[in-house]
Amino acid sequence: MDVYFVRHGQTDGNLAKRHQHSETPLNEVGQKQAEIAAWEISELKPTHIISSTQLRAVQTTKIIAEYCEGIIPDTHYAFEELRRPRSLVGNRYVGISTFFYVTSWFLGVRHEDGESYGDFIIRVREARKHLEVLPKDSRVVVVSHAVFTNIFLEHLCSDQPMSFWRAVKRFWQIFTIRNATIIHLKYHEPIEGTCGWQYLGSMRVFEKK
Repeated sequence: MDVYFVRHGQTDGNLAKRHQHSETPLNEVGQKQAEIAAWEISELKPTHIISSTQLRAVQTTKIIAEYCEGIIPDTHYAFEELRRPRSLVGNRYVGISTFFYVTSWFLGVRHEDGESYGDFIIRVREARKHLEVLPKDSRVVVVSHAVFTNIFLEHLCSDQPMSFWRAVKRFWQIFTIRNATIIHLKYHEPIEGTCGWQYLGSMRVFEKK
């Protein structure tokens, strides 16, 4: 099975580098990014399209689905972005409040209206299982978010928490992944003691000029 993770198109929140709420829409650039990603994805002839339930992902998915005849997209909460405390919405990615939140999150603290790292790993595992039961010859497009996609990649083969240095590397990748990037994964029924998931690379489909 081939799985293609697509980060949603750009939003004003992405552009301002601020934490955003679930109803943040795509901006004009984000809509163009989704259209270009749609052209690329249509060539892959996907059999399934799954979206996060958050608006920016749903809008990206709708554009992609218009280029993929005969496919009705599905939404699933397991592929949503990291659930941050509401108090963080509107704050900058690089700031004191974000630093303290990320540190406490990594250490396993559960915020009242957010999810801990442990909670997030459980949700990533549920997302993996949701994909793994699809037919073996499926070509699945998943429209999701920067943090979710990268933590999914980190936990393809293990539910063990990241080490400090693994976390540093992964958070750098979270900050640098571009909107509408396509990441190609492959899954096959694992032989005992092995991992069935494989990372095959990524493709940036749109560069703002």
